[in-house]
Amino acid sequence: MKVTMKDIAEKTGVSINTVSLALRNMSSVRKETRELIWQTALQMGYLEQKNKPDLHNIGLISTGERLQDSYFYMSFYQNILSRVHDRGYNMMVFKGDACDTQPDALRDIFETNSISGLIVLGDMEERIVAKIAATNLPLIATGTRYHTLKVPTVIEDNLEGAHKAVQYLLEKGYREIGFIGNPLHSTGFMERYEGFMGAMFHFGVLPRQEWMVTDLDKTHVYDLARLRSKLSEMKNYPEAFICTNDNMAVLAAKIFAELGLSVPNDIALVGFDNSIIGKMSTPSITSIDVQCALQAETCVQVLIDYIENGTMDPYRMVLPVTISCKEST
Repeated sequence: MKVTMKDIAEKTGVSINTVSLALRNMSSVRKETRELIWQTALQMGYLEQKNKPDLHNIGLISTGERLQDSYFYMSFYQNILSRVHDRGYNMMVFKGDACDTQPDALRDIFETNSISGLIVLGDMEERIVAKIAATNLPLIATGTRYHTLKVPTVIEDNLEGAHKAVQYLLEKGYREIGFIGNPLHSTGFMERYEGFMGAMFHFGVLPRQEWMVTDLDKTHVYDLARLRSKLSEMKNYPEAFICTNDNMAVLAAKIFAELGLSVPNDIALVGFDNSIIGKMSTPSITSIDVQCALQAETCVQVLIDYIENGTMDPYRMVLPVTISCKEST
């Protein structure tokens, strides 16, 4: 029968959290208690089973919506999986909703599946992430931020990305620039909106409210009918739009074509993510490349170093972005 941290906790009379911390040699646990827990773990066979090759698993946690994303988040998933395998680990996927339970029960689930560390991919309710963090397993998140949790995160520099997009359009002679996308949809969308507004003010080009297409459904952000309605109602158009991602830019290009407008001859478009859908569209979308592979590599490296060495500071790692010029500008 498999030995769990719960078994060790019951045997030693301490909490599961204390066992978890002690087995990672955290100084917050008294030396005498750590020694007792290590001795008990050895006697019960826990350490022997932990050293078996099949016990090196990384858990990837994300929402159902993002796990079903066929393009951008699937690319993230594939990059993370590749880096995990390169480091000699396997990976298991958990839906965020399944983690909305008590930390003790959640810890049992992870331990049963031999999870050594966890990656949260994309935005998720902070209260659920708090339960995941309370399991005391090594944890890192990517593509998000937390306001109350001390969890290390990795994300692209969205503020700089929006700044680059605005500067690029201005240097090409565009002065009238709008924005498409609901900032409330995600951390990335909000940061891109804030970066756009900041860059416009920085360059002395005041954004016009009638060109800010932000009143879209924050959940069903790719509602074509709603976006078509918003764009069709506009009395005049700017020379260019910056969109929250490539998917939004592709939808906008489709609607402008229906309205008899050419991209980029009548309206230029810039997206974010440099995704495969943006590259395959006609016209292909000029985009801010968020360096998906670099984010995955950084995330996995930091997490596994944490697992193997036992220390990690809860800082936010912001990675550089570049602009990839294509046909839509």
